[in-house]
Amino acid sequence: MLRCIVAAALFVAAAASASPPTEVRDDDPLIVNSEAFQRGHPDLLWRNRAATAYQQKRYEEAATRFRYAARYGDKPSQAMLAMMLWNGDGIGADRVQAYAWIDVAAERGYKSFLATREKFWVGLSEDERRRAADLGKALYAEYGDERAKKRLDLEMTREKLRITGSHLGRPKGALVLLPGPDGRPRPVPDTVFWSPRYWNPQQYWSLQDRVWEQPKGHVDVGPVQPVDAQPPTPLEER
Repeated sequence: MLRCIVAAALFVAAAASASPPTEVRDDDPLIVNSEAFQRGHPDLLWRNRAATAYQQKRYEEAATRFRYAARYGDKPSQAMLAMMLWNGDGIGADRVQAYAWIDVAAERGYKSFLATREKFWVGLSEDERRRAADLGKALYAEYGDERAKKRLDLEMTREKLRITGSHLGRPKGALVLLPGPDGRPRPVPDTVFWSPRYWNPQQYWSLQDRVWEQPKGHVDVGPVQPVDAQPPTPLEER
């Protein structure tokens, strides 16, 4: 699952690398990797930092950073927390917490996360299922979409206001200066930097849905012990 998360971390299309050097697209790494962009998208900022820490085997730091991203509705980060807790990746294994986290991660119905949730459910005892249901209520209240999306929407709005400096909007034809690969400021048309698919909350969530409904990669949850399998249902419905 980590490979899948890292590969789609910034939603950068493969075609971006084929763009002419003088052309800047809204999926150009120059934009999505910039400090200004990621200040307005803390879900991506913290997910990427967490993935880096995980790859470097700094697991406690990775878990903390995935949790930061999770507060902004980042479902891949919520799923990674579940995986780390299930497998005990550098942190104490806790199957109850793992299931509660994957249940929140599967909130939008992404197939890979639903499949993982199912596997986790089969591996729980009846007592663990009851405790997971109790824990899940608290996680949904804090990290579910109802609250988490509002947090991210607020951060997007704050960053736009911080850069434009006006509630009335930015002037047409303005340029945003971003550091290029050589460290020199590179002007980017504001219409490209402020692409609605990244800065309009509804379009941004739709983009995430498109990315994670058909993810590249695979889900590997490791072995689980089968018990009397019952179809899992979202915790908030129990």
